[in-house]
Amino acid sequence: MRILLADDHAIVRSGLRRIVADAYPGAQIDEVGNCADLHDRVARAPWTLLVLDVALGDQNSLEHVPALKERRPGMAILVLSMYEDSAFVLRALRSGVLGYLTKDRAPEELLRAIRTVLEGRRYIGEALASRLADRIALAGTAQEPLHERLSARELEVLRRLGSGLTASEAAARMHVSVKTVSTYRTRILAKLGLETTAQLMRYALQHGLVD
Repeated sequence: MRILLADDHAIVRSGLRRIVADAYPGAQIDEVGNCADLHDRVARAPWTLLVLDVALGDQNSLEHVPALKERRPGMAILVLSMYEDSAFVLRALRSGVLGYLTKDRAPEELLRAIRTVLEGRRYIGEALASRLADRIALAGTAQEPLHERLSARELEVLRRLGSGLTASEAAARMHVSVKTVSTYRTRILAKLGLETTAQLMRYALQHGLVD
């Protein structure tokens, strides 16, 4: 069995490695800290499982899942992230991952999630499943938060601008042009019915979209 751990924090990878190694002593385990290394490592070997953080360096790793799945269709992917917004969960599942778990869960649940996705079944933490059910129930209704209708990239721009980054800073971290960020900003403002970046920041704060 080959298990790849993708997280941009070395201390997190170290803790994950100990947990996984104890549970699967015969597994070959490796680590990566950014999307470039992730693609390279996935191309080199047929991994059985990928444990993936959403925020991988300055990129949203969910944007890379389709390409990873195309390269290794048999590789199970479990997202382990600090983001608990139902929009991220739904986008992750749609991109091709089998499971989604937040980092505040106990090691026992992590191992349960790993066992489940290795069996080819989906796993979502209980609290996340409840939020996802609420989102699906409210989809298309007046009660659905407007940001739920944003694309994954738009949501990422919203989070970055909402945290106080300038368009230039957001562009640098996302490895795109300032013009691209500005285009996304215009779309976001239109979809949310807002007019200024200050209103965008207030919206992101009110809806818990910033760290």
